[in-house]
Amino acid sequence: MITQKTTVAELAGIVTAGLQKHNISATLVGGAVVSIYTQNEYQSHDLDFISPNDHQKIIEAMIDLGFSRAGRSFEHPSTHFTIEFPTGPLAIGDDVPVKPEGQIKTKYGKVTLLSPTQCVMDRLAWFYHNNDRQCLDQAVMVATDNNINLTKVKRWSEKEKSTEKFQIFLNRLKATKK
Repeated sequence: MITQKTTVAELAGIVTAGLQKHNISATLVGGAVVSIYTQNEYQSHDLDFISPNDHQKIIEAMIDLGFSRAGRSFEHPSTHFTIEFPTGPLAIGDDVPVKPEGQIKTKYGKVTLLSPTQCVMDRLAWFYHNNDRQCLDQAVMVATDNNINLTKVKRWSEKEKSTEKFQIFLNRLKATKK
């Protein structure tokens, strides 16, 4: 089922389906979501899932899928992608907890993930609080390729006390859409 040609979205579907067989819920976050929403314009090499479930249960489910532990990550011999389960709860900046608003369908099942708007906010949180310019670029990529609720992003940015950096994002976004 997992091969070198398995895409990020397909692998997310395989992992999600495997977790669900163990009654484990998980939300795809991070760079893999950017990859999905930009049709791999940005290519992530790991998939991060946030899950409220017991980590030991997650380990068992991942082993059943053919993955092995490698530090904090899970590796599979048939793909270069790694899987990680960062500690939750699901958060975007200072918003905790966050309810994921996105979902994609794969041939392996549905994957819960951040919506395009939430993905932009998640990437901007890294830019706002850590000055991560790569995440600013990713936010612009996602906003360029998808319908984003900029009013929601602006309100969230104000709560994050980052209106000046939000303006940098808007300026970059306008420049790419010309």
